[in-house]
Amino acid sequence: MSAIKNIIFDLGGVLITLDLMATESAFQKLIGTTDFLEAKKQLNQEGIFEKIETSEISETEFVRKIQEKSKPEASEHSIRQAWNAMLKTIPVEGIQLINLLRKQGYKLYVLSNTNSIHLKQFRQIILEEHGIQDFDALFDKCYYSHLVKMRKPNTSIYENVLNDADLKPEETLFIDDNEPNLVGARPTGLNTLLHPPSRCIYKHLTEFLH
Repeated sequence: MSAIKNIIFDLGGVLITLDLMATESAFQKLIGTTDFLEAKKQLNQEGIFEKIETSEISETEFVRKIQEKSKPEASEHSIRQAWNAMLKTIPVEGIQLINLLRKQGYKLYVLSNTNSIHLKQFRQIILEEHGIQDFDALFDKCYYSHLVKMRKPNTSIYENVLNDADLKPEETLFIDDNEPNLVGARPTGLNTLLHPPSRCIYKHLTEFLH
């Protein structure tokens, strides 16, 4: 492995704590426990959650699809709240790590499967918890799936980052909490690191780099 000069971070499970069951529980309350599994199955078959992450559907269309499954029809506000329920806290260790790596001269990037609803909430959380007005400014560049209109683990999204940022894959580390996303990255030559969400990202990455 060549010396690492560039680091690409995932967001959920790496820099922000996720609780996927919180969103599932919130949607159960909106849709009704009995109907929830069928509604979830239908939404997955239609690829709704993937489509909002690549901007194939708008926020309005996404909300409308959820409303169609809820009886009585859930409000737009309650749906947005339920969808955002999975986004929890941003541990200070992650912010400290980013600041340390920048001082050490690493180029830093974000590559996240996300959507416009979650990104707004994420930016609100980091403002409230850390007083950071512009999260993207902590990095050389951030790549969000709904803006680049590609998703992990498709190899094309990693190639897009490497080409756009003019990075050498052998000098670049991609860190993610999801093994399939690492598998999708490896054909490009990227170095990869699986991050268990239960581990401290500061300790994990500094130990790996040294």
